[in-house]
Amino acid sequence: MRKTIPLIVLLSVAAVAFFYWGKNQNKDQASKQTIKEDATVAIAPSKPWPHSSSDIAADSKTTFGALPNGMRYMIYPNTEPPQRVSLRMHIAAGSLMEADDQRGVAHFLEHMVFNGSKNFTPDELVPRMQRLGIGFGAHVNAYTSFDETVYMLDLPDLSEETVKLAYTVMRDFADGALLKPEEIDKERGVILSEKISRDSVNYRMMQKQFTQLLPQSLLPHRFPIGTEEVISTAPRDRFVDFYSRYYTPQRMTFIVVGDIDPKATEEVIKQTFGDVKNPASPGGNPDLGKIEAPQGIQAALFTDKELSSTDISLLAIKPYTVLPDTSEVRASRMPLSVAHSILNRRFQRITKQENTSILSGSASRSPMFQFVDMGSIDITAKDDNWKDAVKVLEQEFRRALEFGFTADEINEAKANILNAYEQQLKAAATRKSDALATALAQSINDGSVFSSPRTDLDLAKKALDAIDAATCQKAFQEFWQVDGYHLILSTKEAPESSKDELAALYAESAKTAVTAPEQRASQTFGYTEFGPKGSIAKRNDIADLSISQIELSNGIKVNLKRTDFTKNAISMIARFGNGQLTMPKDKPGLNLLANAVYNAGGLGKHSTDELQQILAGKNVEFTLGIGEDAFTLSGNTTPDDMELQLQLFCASLLDPGYRDEAMRQFKAALPMIDQQLKHSQAGPQTKIEAWLHGNDERYMMPPTSALAAYIADDVKQWLTPALTTAPIELSIVGDFTEEALLPVLLKTVGALPQRNAAPTDLSPLRQVKTPDAPARRDETYDSKVPQAVAMINWKTKGLRDNTKESRRLNVLSEILSDRLREEIREKLGASYSPNAGVDGSDALEKYGFISAMSIGKPEDLEKLLDVILNIGDELAAKGATADELDRALKPTLAAMDKTLRDNSYWLSTVMMRSQEKPEILDLARNRKADYESISLDEINALAKQYLQKDNALKITIQSKAEK
Repeated sequence: MRKTIPLIVLLSVAAVAFFYWGKNQNKDQASKQTIKEDATVAIAPSKPWPHSSSDIAADSKTTFGALPNGMRYMIYPNTEPPQRVSLRMHIAAGSLMEADDQRGVAHFLEHMVFNGSKNFTPDELVPRMQRLGIGFGAHVNAYTSFDETVYMLDLPDLSEETVKLAYTVMRDFADGALLKPEEIDKERGVILSEKISRDSVNYRMMQKQFTQLLPQSLLPHRFPIGTEEVISTAPRDRFVDFYSRYYTPQRMTFIVVGDIDPKATEEVIKQTFGDVKNPASPGGNPDLGKIEAPQGIQAALFTDKELSSTDISLLAIKPYTVLPDTSEVRASRMPLSVAHSILNRRFQRITKQENTSILSGSASRSPMFQFVDMGSIDITAKDDNWKDAVKVLEQEFRRALEFGFTADEINEAKANILNAYEQQLKAAATRKSDALATALAQSINDGSVFSSPRTDLDLAKKALDAIDAATCQKAFQEFWQVDGYHLILSTKEAPESSKDELAALYAESAKTAVTAPEQRASQTFGYTEFGPKGSIAKRNDIADLSISQIELSNGIKVNLKRTDFTKNAISMIARFGNGQLTMPKDKPGLNLLANAVYNAGGLGKHSTDELQQILAGKNVEFTLGIGEDAFTLSGNTTPDDMELQLQLFCASLLDPGYRDEAMRQFKAALPMIDQQLKHSQAGPQTKIEAWLHGNDERYMMPPTSALAAYIADDVKQWLTPALTTAPIELSIVGDFTEEALLPVLLKTVGALPQRNAAPTDLSPLRQVKTPDAPARRDETYDSKVPQAVAMINWKTKGLRDNTKESRRLNVLSEILSDRLREEIREKLGASYSPNAGVDGSDALEKYGFISAMSIGKPEDLEKLLDVILNIGDELAAKGATADELDRALKPTLAAMDKTLRDNSYWLSTVMMRSQEKPEILDLARNRKADYESISLDEINALAKQYLQKDNALKITIQSKAEK
């Protein structure tokens, strides 16, 4: 559910801003003249590392260095995955550094560095990367935020050619962009399209709230996407100005993580970036303005009929105090984190009460850009009843200020925080290089010491040991007792006088006495005995895949695979029953209710709240999933908690809670769902999904009034046979030993009642009638945000029992995606992310499509449809080229290699139903060889077979604002 809570949304955007792919190319030839050759300053001091002024030691595996020109670098050797490396270029400059006539240029530049540089013509870089297995999205990406720009490149191998290309690309990003006027002009449409696609009522609301909260700051005027005027008209010199003054060595940090020799890597960095010059007049850091703290309660009202929820936020805003990252500073921040965690749990419990007036609540502290320190307490009102919800906010806030927190609350919060640090340490040996590279980049932006997991745990443990009720309450009071607060109401509609009423209600609520929170009694987990333990009836060890297949004496089938590439992590999933295929046709949407009521309903002996208390500090979970032809229970755990995880699994099968509180929460959220369906693309998408499935009731979204009429017994009647008697295939993968696992498996899962041996014949339920082609479906939704989607679905034979063709269709869709990018993005500038893929079902017979889509303006819909249709038709008539096949296959194969060291691949793709369908194992064995064998003739034959105009379903979605 999307909300308009000011700070939460605001900060999420501030933290990651917008992620944009730089996929730019054309046929012009690049000159060898770069725009920085006149720079003369060769030597500059580098920014000191945070650990140089801290008592916290940096991770000893990290090599920190600086070049004479001021550019810094961080090198971290890591072998997971092996033979791979991740590169990051962090530039300490973003949209805040723009002048008024450059608003949007920082992000625009992120695109332009791909559009012609010293070593690459505009149409050269993307194909060069693809031929080496470097795919966009999979291996190369970038983002621009308010205060940083980060380029990310993950290499699929360490061949000399690949590594050389990567360093050349990163060097060109640093100072080799040509910024040719014609390329800038061609990219304007792409940026404008991206601006449109990012637009939403929540985004617009966030901009308004920024202005309200920080009226004397630069922040509201520097959103990274920029203004339409600048994007459309800014001349080349404004790009050159920003690039020359802010893409400077003193602002750059180059990061290398992977299967590398640090010393050799250090030499390559010096050779690659040592002669990057600093400009004579580098750009400075902007004056961000000042913080205007309110006096008393300063209420504000924001309305928009498209909002999906009514939210109230209390915000404390103060200037940020810049402190070095030391052990004392880290320890000083911990008590407030614990306090906020406790307040979040209190709100969570209130949402489950029978006559609650809130749907959710949270408390947080979020410093931004070393400028502003914000605290936010946020409430989502039930049934838009903000008049009652504001009382909950005020009284729970005051309860925490006056009475603090109980010992049981503090112990639960501390256990969860400590456990998180402990798990990070246990998993440290197999951290993934891309995640490490991103964490290193984040440490630069945070100004924090990149310390080791061991150091982090030791500091956290010491800080947590010092926390008690008094320190927690004191920290909460010191942060939150300020001279005034912003009190913001965001709702669909309300008179202007509502903001005064909001403030009055808050003040009136303060007259109501609050009582101290009650200590909760401790409980123990009530599911540890399940009867006599079972035994192993059959066993089949599959040596080449390192998988053991077991059948227990009660008929439950188990698949085991021990892996060593993610330490201290175990994943598991159980398939049982027949899922959505068996959903009663007279109860469309029952799957939505079933998911909510089962997962939020707890167990017979414990509510979800009680489970959170009991399981604090443990790593156990199970979530019901409703697939097309099976239900699943999936979760993650650790070796230490494996027995508890299996006990929770058995309890979830035998004694689900189906509590009324879960039903109440689901029904309370239905008005929000209604709003989303009416005012976003979600509504049309549900109608199109039903149309593509022949309006089969199992794939329809009913009116929310119908969902509100369902009862818990409807869910029980559907789920109970699957939970109690259906065949189960349980798969477990990760860091375990059979010596430790099998005994607990036999006394938990092995002790469950006997299961049916044979699955049900579902053939009659696997039939749906897809629309006859050619056909067209047009859908609209009510929104003033001008957005549209053009889509073509070409019908195929489907995915079920059709793996060989499906793999080839995947490759064909990659070729189609590349042609869409070249035509719609690069030539027309009509959309920034057109794409294609294979859509279908392995549960339904003959249900499948090659799907291509592009986001654009409503007035461009027909043109986009025609372009997509013609690209498909041309592929059908003339086929692809050998180079296109090569550029589609190489990144696919590179990504495939990576999955072999990913537990989720083995669990979900190979093991999950391997006893039900043994042929899956052979498909896993021959996957790479099969992809490598794909020929151009096969691809072109499929293009000719499917991408014909008379086999196409045209689909459009567009906004139309109702009067």
